[in-house]
Amino acid sequence: MKQYQVSASANFYMIGLDHYRTPVDIREQFSLNEAQASHLIYDYKQHGGDAIMILSTCNRTEIYAFANCPRLLIERFCHHTGQPSKTFTQYQNILQNRAAIEHLFRVGSGMESKILGDFEIIGQIKKAYQFTKGQDAHNAFLDRLVNSAVQCSKLVKNQTQLSTGAASVAFAAVMQLKDYLRDHGQPKVVLVGTGKIGRTTCENLVNQTNIEDITLINRTGEKAVELADQFGVRYRSMAHLAEELDAADVIVVATGASQPTVIPSYFQSEKQRLLLDLSVPRNVATELYQDPLFRVIDVDHLSEVVAESIQQRRAQLPEAAQLVNQKVDEFYEWLQSRRVAPTLQALRSKMDDWKAREVAKVQKQFPNLPEEEAEALASQILNRITGQFARKLKQGADVQSDLQTIHHIFEL
Repeated sequence: MKQYQVSASANFYMIGLDHYRTPVDIREQFSLNEAQASHLIYDYKQHGGDAIMILSTCNRTEIYAFANCPRLLIERFCHHTGQPSKTFTQYQNILQNRAAIEHLFRVGSGMESKILGDFEIIGQIKKAYQFTKGQDAHNAFLDRLVNSAVQCSKLVKNQTQLSTGAASVAFAAVMQLKDYLRDHGQPKVVLVGTGKIGRTTCENLVNQTNIEDITLINRTGEKAVELADQFGVRYRSMAHLAEELDAADVIVVATGASQPTVIPSYFQSEKQRLLLDLSVPRNVATELYQDPLFRVIDVDHLSEVVAESIQQRRAQLPEAAQLVNQKVDEFYEWLQSRRVAPTLQALRSKMDDWKAREVAKVQKQFPNLPEEEAEALASQILNRITGQFARKLKQGADVQSDLQTIHHIFEL
């Protein structure tokens, strides 16, 4: 059976950097691409390591692994990122055993995300685990750990409201649009600007609504065309801005322009329109705020919606933490059973040998005693004995000492 420890004194560690402690420019220096991660894993295994998983995202790079001390992991991490260890030490987060396990469960449950309640991270954990399996750097411990983290994520998502409401301006805009859809049919939507916020808004529009008529407009075409192709929407160049805005029912503005992009002269037809301005500075002309045909919602209002949602999500943290602790306890129960199982199996095997000899003796003394009855009675007694050992071992505070005592007494 493959062991989950590097040696008898090994511990399970998490070492890494995250958005809480580390600025983005430092996190970027310590990120690991697939080639670097592959080399690090190989290096770790060459040093006697057994199981390791590397989680590298824009908000964190974390290594989960067994080691006698975290120094080896830190040295290999810094070596393969080409960064000095003193920089890592300045921002480091190092957790051991239960704390490391609990941290992974919290990360997977969206409790440590930059946007509280963002469950995208669990998909990244699954991907990291699949990469580890591909490098043959996993074991029963890590297999069970990741599976338990996925279960924990589902439990938190289903039994709390940690992910409800809008936690980003882009998502808050789409929620406003969904409210609009309750009283309107299929609108024509124009999204102006395909930067980071515009891309996120486009993705949310496609994934969160059933709107069929979406047009992207951007000052430069290449990235906008690529985005339009990715999500199966329409693209028009900036030269068609006035025409598209006039035809639109809903306009989402997410540009970085210093002057208003959406101005009154672009609108010739009179109809009610919803304008969502996600830009800073605002890119909808102030006159349109006063026009009764236009309902304009700006980034300040959307930010208030986000702040309220985040506050509601924070209120869910104690309940989510209880669920995480429950899943960590369950994981430790499984771990305890793995520790005692080999001893219980050896004990039962030895007792089965004793039983066979004693049943044979009894049958010689009492030849009329049916063999099946003698066998059943002896098995029942052994089940009671081994069951008692199992319960006491799993409840014991010093399991290792108890196991050694059993090995000594029964000469296992």
